[in-house]
Amino acid sequence: MTMKQTVCLLLLWFAGWGVALGGEYRRLGQDYRSLAMGNTGIVTANSSSALFYNPAVMANITTWWVDLPMIQLTYSKDAKALVDQAKTGSFTLSDQSSQIDFMKSFVGKHPYVGIETGANLYINLQKKGLTVGANYTYEAVLDLEIRNPTMPEIDLYSSLSHVRQYGISIPLGLGKWVIGFTGKTVERTALIANYSMADSLDKKAFPTLESNGVKGIGSGYDLGLLYRDPSPSHMMYGFVYRKPIDLGEAGIIPEEYAVALGLVQDWTFARFTAAVDWRDLTYKAGPVGDHSLNRRTHVGTELSFIPLSANSSLLHVRAGYNQGYYSKGVELSLGKVMVFGYTLHTEETGEYAGQKGSDRTTLYFSLGF
Repeated sequence: MTMKQTVCLLLLWFAGWGVALGGEYRRLGQDYRSLAMGNTGIVTANSSSALFYNPAVMANITTWWVDLPMIQLTYSKDAKALVDQAKTGSFTLSDQSSQIDFMKSFVGKHPYVGIETGANLYINLQKKGLTVGANYTYEAVLDLEIRNPTMPEIDLYSSLSHVRQYGISIPLGLGKWVIGFTGKTVERTALIANYSMADSLDKKAFPTLESNGVKGIGSGYDLGLLYRDPSPSHMMYGFVYRKPIDLGEAGIIPEEYAVALGLVQDWTFARFTAAVDWRDLTYKAGPVGDHSLNRRTHVGTELSFIPLSANSSLLHVRAGYNQGYYSKGVELSLGKVMVFGYTLHTEETGEYAGQKGSDRTTLYFSLGF
């Protein structure tokens, strides 16, 4: 069984289940570069994920950019056991015995798998920063936690989302100031469920997407602002507001206010980027009572070698600080033609920074022109 078949199998098994676990901030479009840099990007995003962070930073994209396709896979270390079982054909939950064995063997574990795929288009119309862009993205998430050793039960979140968004960045004056706008539509299928050993012993059926899932669709917009200091410091300052998106029974994507600062230094054979983002400043993303500033602080750096253009280099090395945890990553790219990314990061799944981290790996591949 190939890796692609394995991932598809896992998503088919669990796509219909879901429960809001802990306090993880489930943001759309978190890409491998930003995650390696502490999930920063409000002023420093310069790739095909820019619209997910701040529409004004599309001004950082200085040429055409087309990804077709883009594929990103994120998984936790506990997900490996699921993959191993799927490869051997022993992964099944179709009968009581298999259900109980699964819960016993995975108790205390937290497998996570997320897949994004789609196409991206950005066109720079003016060097000052007039840029238009669009994303067409599918995202599938599987997140389960098996807890309570004495009487195991499965808490699980899953969602299937289809995101369509378009945007424009508009430079003002000489291009030091840039405003941006994103319009977006999100379609999501989700389901809340909890399945315990007691349910299995009572021979209760697993909930499925077909029979128990809920669907929702909603639209919203982002407004962004970017200031680029023309002095030798090359400092950048940014702001973004995201309108909440009501998906009906499928939930609400909360509003967000965020601010950031960063800089880019170009040298002969290298480029250095640094950024600090403060996100969710009105405390809408986390559970009630979650006012941890540490969870909303993101710091990142990037050192790029052998620049190929204003946005791309042959090799990128990254490090960051995200919600109380360190992150790192590397990227090898041939301009926009072919990009390989690898990131190690930790996502906070508890209710405050440092409480319950989930170690994850993100792999990225895209072809473009």
